[in-house]
Amino acid sequence: MLQPTSVFQPMPRIVQGTSKLAQNLPAEVARFNASNILIVTDPGLIKTGIPAMVSELLSNEYQVSIYSDVESDPSVESVDQCAAYAKQHGFDLIVGLGGGSPIDTAKCTSILVTNPGKTADYLGIEKVPNPGLPKILIPTTAGTGSEVTNVAVLSLKEAQTKKGIVSRYLMADCAILDAALTTGLPGHITAATGMDALTHAIEAYVSRFAQPLTDYFALEAIRRLGRSLRTAVHYGQNLRAREDALVGSLYAGLAFGSAATGMVHGLAMPLGGLYNIPHGIANAVLLPHVMRFNLVAATQRFADIAQALGEPVEGLSVRAAAERAIAAVESLSQDIGIPRYLEELDVPRSGMDDIARDGMTNSRQVQPNPRHVTYEGLIGILERAFRTPA
Repeated sequence: MLQPTSVFQPMPRIVQGTSKLAQNLPAEVARFNASNILIVTDPGLIKTGIPAMVSELLSNEYQVSIYSDVESDPSVESVDQCAAYAKQHGFDLIVGLGGGSPIDTAKCTSILVTNPGKTADYLGIEKVPNPGLPKILIPTTAGTGSEVTNVAVLSLKEAQTKKGIVSRYLMADCAILDAALTTGLPGHITAATGMDALTHAIEAYVSRFAQPLTDYFALEAIRRLGRSLRTAVHYGQNLRAREDALVGSLYAGLAFGSAATGMVHGLAMPLGGLYNIPHGIANAVLLPHVMRFNLVAATQRFADIAQALGEPVEGLSVRAAAERAIAAVESLSQDIGIPRYLEELDVPRSGMDDIARDGMTNSRQVQPNPRHVTYEGLIGILERAFRTPA
């Protein structure tokens, strides 16, 4: 499973400490020669009071502004608006606070302040010429792992799909993880973001671009998420489960940041663009069906995943153990309330062709996928993702 050349690209600094944000954030901000700070967040988080609390931690020493007009699954246009605000007010440090949407918006804003043009100009791989503003990223969900990756995924409304910016300049200067910030997250969002993280880890582990370091982080992410996600969803005040899930999401981000993802993500992006399905839900519904497609190309790896998920595999054949991985994912999804089939998301069968054709254009997912990807193969995955056959 090794590439001819293996590359692991971590970010510079990760700070972890449950209930220690008041101590850690000012200390990290002090490392930068900053005076005018922009906090990028979203309307939902504003209601929790967390952005106001973060601002209060810094306002005695710095000028602090909060930008909260971040869309869920942000479009390139909404990122342009945030970047225009940042340019207008001359910020010299950005704090991304929230889930994947505000963190990706913050990452993109940081590069748009220091580079010409608009967000859409940089879709693709390594198209950003100049470093961005310094940025500190603070996740309040255990899901995207975006705080430690060089990727931002954005919606293209006109094309009804999603595409990514991949750039070393999207890497955070610091990520701060505090599981206490996630305890108020509703169960259904905890479930969706947790399955997003599990998808990252599973796809990274079976990726053609997997390597020893990504393998370590991927398997540890699978273990942590597999043992903690049910509790985090159904008893959100359990700090041990919340911390396990947050670290699991972090490790999954470190894994897929170098090993990449596969066709769960390759199909989830057009599902989100065409039918406005939240990214974590799209991943969760597709995950067992794509695993079944890929199993024949990475059987031992899926057996490893089953073991990491706590399945009893001793004495089983490799194939039988690999099948247990799919069963374990389906059981976990059911226990945390994830829909099982696409019709539960109001996706029509008539959309399969558009989804599959768009999926084939996502080369960042097609290439790492462990099994060779064809249009016919994707149609087969989508067929199985509906409850009733055609």
